[in-house]
This record gives sequence, C-alpha cells and structure tokens, in this order.
Amino acid sequence: MKRADLMRLKAIADMKRDADLQNVSRIAAQMAALQADIDRIRNHTRTRAASLDLDAARMSGADVKWQQASEQHLRALQQRRAGLAAAREGYLGVARKSFGRAEALRMLADSRAKPRST
Repeated sequence: MKRADLMRLKAIADMKRDADLQNVSRIAAQMAALQADIDRIRNHTRTRAASLDLDAARMSGADVKWQQASEQHLRALQQRRAGLAAAREGYLGVARKSFGRAEALRMLADSRAKPRST
C-alpha cells in the first residue's frame, strides 16, 4: 500500500474516531443534564419534607399530590438516564474500536515515513 493511500485511510479513521467521540460526549452531556434535573427534584423534595411550615398546600392536601407527581417525574427522568447510559456503553465500544483503528493507522503511517535501513 502506498503511503499516500495509507494517509488518506488514516484521515478517514481519524474523522470516524472524532465522530464517535462526539457521540459519546453528546450522550454524556444529556446524562449530565438529566442528572442535574434529578438532583434538583430530590433537593426540592428533601427541603419540602424537612420544612414543618403549615402552608396552604399542606393544609389542603395538595402537597401529597405534588409529592406523587414529583416521584413520577423523577422515575421518568431516571428511566431516560438509564436508557442513555445503555446507549453510551454501546457508543463507548464503537469509539474504542475507532480509536484503535486510528492509532494503528497512525503507527503504520509513521513506520512508512521512516527510511528503511539495509
């Protein structure tokens, strides 16, 4: 294989690696956003539970409905996060292979660049 062909192949492998790493980063960002929402809901629920104030919501029983809605929303967010975590694992496998291919082609290109000694 000619060095020029090897360099073109290396460039394609580098682009594939970068695209796969971007997919992993995108999913990680989505997971972080969901985790921030989950943490916000949990903190708000803890704060509400720790408060002993008898406000209108507690006196009318609306806080029970709010608690149920919060728990339902929290479960939905956790399910979405779990789905993203599974997808991320798949993308990580693909990214690892892409990284390995790009690295192998880089090493081949480097070895072709060195003059052969006789």
